[in-house]
Amino acid sequence: MKVSQIIGKKTIDLNVDIGEGFPYDRELLRFASSANICCGSHAGSLETTRETVELCQTQRVRIGAHPGYPDRESMGRTSMEPGDERTYLKSIFDQLQNFRSLATPVYVKPHGAFYNDTAVLLPTDWRTAIRKIPPPTSAYEASGIFLSQFPGIQSLILLLRIYKMPLMGLEATAHKEIAVRAGQSFLREGFADRRLTSNGLLMPRTEPGAVLRDPEEIQSKVLELAPNVDSICLHGDTPNCLEFAELVFKTLTDAGFGVGA
Repeated sequence: MKVSQIIGKKTIDLNVDIGEGFPYDRELLRFASSANICCGSHAGSLETTRETVELCQTQRVRIGAHPGYPDRESMGRTSMEPGDERTYLKSIFDQLQNFRSLATPVYVKPHGAFYNDTAVLLPTDWRTAIRKIPPPTSAYEASGIFLSQFPGIQSLILLLRIYKMPLMGLEATAHKEIAVRAGQSFLREGFADRRLTSNGLLMPRTEPGAVLRDPEEIQSKVLELAPNVDSICLHGDTPNCLEFAELVFKTLTDAGFGVGA
């Protein structure tokens, strides 16, 4: 049991995306309790991943794997095109295999377009559609007609099943059901520095205001999120990320939350 639980505080995890080649990783870990470490394909390199893993182990920060599409030009933030599936999804599995040669991650959090492509909204009748089809004959069919339309979702389910790791993602989307289908636990994530759409999806970065930059707005967002999620994310690739990390940490502790994984 964590000390914060003993004294009556709720513990909230603060996770950061690192290992992508940006200069703030070591300093961000002063405030983080979890690190989503790039697997070396959408950015960084396997050597950077190794160094980041060792840094987190030294700092006793919980390690999560952060695989992304192997599209370095967009830093893994462009959805796969038809015909890319085999190459992209093989890369995802290779990334996890390489990561596990360095350390065993505690959870998986998809990166960029892999996150968005799997954080789809479920229609109200999707469960009914599943019940209308025969029992699955393969793992690729195990999530029914609706979810089987998304190659990224099928790969993520298999990834979690094979490596038996929890998923960190958005509760209002298919992420929660993906974890259920894979038989793994689910970590509810919120974003301190990103705006959501009205239906709970991440607003595309191309939209004005998608990335929050106002300290007061970030503070307000963090206080809104903290009672309702397991982990709050702060990105490590924005110019003011260190300032914001300290702000988020202080906002949580001033509000009586313990920061820890």
